[in-house]
Amino acid sequence: MPYPDFDCVSSSNNRLIVEELSYDITSLRNEFQTLIDSLTNEQRGVFEDVMEAIEANKGGVFFVYGYGGIGKTFLWNTLATTIRSKGQIVLTVASSGIASLLLTGGRTTHSRFGIPLNLTENSICSINRDIDASKLLKQTSLIIWDEVSMVHKHAFEALDHTLRDVLSFGNVSNSHITFGGKVIVFGGDFRQILPVVPNGSRQETVTVLLSSSYIWINCKVLKLTKNKRLTVGKDPSEIQQTKLFMNWLLDT
Repeated sequence: MPYPDFDCVSSSNNRLIVEELSYDITSLRNEFQTLIDSLTNEQRGVFEDVMEAIEANKGGVFFVYGYGGIGKTFLWNTLATTIRSKGQIVLTVASSGIASLLLTGGRTTHSRFGIPLNLTENSICSINRDIDASKLLKQTSLIIWDEVSMVHKHAFEALDHTLRDVLSFGNVSNSHITFGGKVIVFGGDFRQILPVVPNGSRQETVTVLLSSSYIWINCKVLKLTKNKRLTVGKDPSEIQQTKLFMNWLLDT
């Protein structure tokens, strides 16, 4: 008799993997086309760039920059639905609990990755090679991290250190690739809430952002500028008022 596939047996006993693969694929495939047709040209460009990186299986780090109302959350859910409809795993996380509730299957980053509360430049996540969480990360096709502007750069670096270590087992070359060769999409707006630096100056606050990390060099920055809230069934006068309010928020 043939030997059993121990990877499949291990996955079936891994609660985290089973949970991420429990979505109704038939329902997701039906929802997929509706979501794709609703994307703007800008969103579709971001979608195609990310999917191309996933299919190439060579890793990639993206940062989607844009203010509230441009449809970042809609884009995250479209990406997640597409990947899950193929029977693959995508981890959707956010820096705050409220933001995570808007994502399908969303979790906070500290909950999902075990990021330490007291961070340093040498911090790592509480994930080692032998636990279920590491096996989940190995099978993950995409990680989406929303609201990154409010998180200290050492949190991203801790995840980078961890993924390089976990994914280098069996493939040493992954230890030299950002995030171990996984495709990661960040989203946020640096004009919103920034990390809190006790008694820190503006310059000290800027230096703890993701844009000040060594990871930023490898980020492909993609911008969304079209406000979808201005195109949802309103008469011209209401759209004009909303547009003026939006510009006032951006200017202040």
